[in-house]
Amino acid sequence: MTLVVTADDLGLSPGVTKGILESHRRGVVRSASLVVTFAAAEEAAALARAEHDLEVGLHLDLVGGGPIADPASIPSLCDDDGRFHPLAEFARRLAIGRIRAHELAAEVRAQVALARRWGVPALAWDSHRHVHLMPPVARVVSRVAREEGVRWVRRGTAPRWPGAKGAAIHAASLVSALAYRGIAGNAWYVDLTGSRPRLDATGLALLPAYGRLGEIGAHPGYVDAELRRVDPVLAEREADLALLTDPLVRAALDGAIRWRVP
Repeated sequence: MTLVVTADDLGLSPGVTKGILESHRRGVVRSASLVVTFAAAEEAAALARAEHDLEVGLHLDLVGGGPIADPASIPSLCDDDGRFHPLAEFARRLAIGRIRAHELAAEVRAQVALARRWGVPALAWDSHRHVHLMPPVARVVSRVAREEGVRWVRRGTAPRWPGAKGAAIHAASLVSALAYRGIAGNAWYVDLTGSRPRLDATGLALLPAYGRLGEIGAHPGYVDAELRRVDPVLAEREADLALLTDPLVRAALDGAIRWRVP
């Protein structure tokens, strides 16, 4: 049995980066996903590179921070202030055909290029708010992923009934599966942060019993002023950190965890 444990949002804020690095050093995190669209990202990339056995991939962002491409070149993705539209508005515009595919591709390429300039190979991809699983986005992201030599893309297929949010991610993943065919990924996915009821240490330790290669996505971190400014996920971050560093979890999962891209 093998399992991937990934900490998302590396670079979202200094407190989040600190929590992710602790969840790696003292816990079961082997993989992290860097989001390059926030001010703390470059320092986070440097800190993560110093961890010799932490695999760092790319957390594509189209709905959170500021674009890496020139906002004037990707107007369908940005508001009047040159920032990304929030998720609800992005989804609405996507549904009515107001997001241009070539602009999506340009922004994805810009984020990949920046991560690589910072020394992050970015061979494993997932995304902020799971937008890469939305079928119109998946068609674009999968094409760019192949061009960029990506070796892993997260799927969102749930191993059990996951609640309303998880069900939406599950359904989007099923529809977008064809786009990502041929690129390696997980057989099932559990969002530790969003699971309701929340998993305890025993529940987390038992997840490998689902079999095949699964991925646990989590959002460990410390709440700081920057995080409060840019993201609504707050209290769950320190709870994730505590769970990922729990001695029972470490003992139970020892030897079962692998990197996404060895």
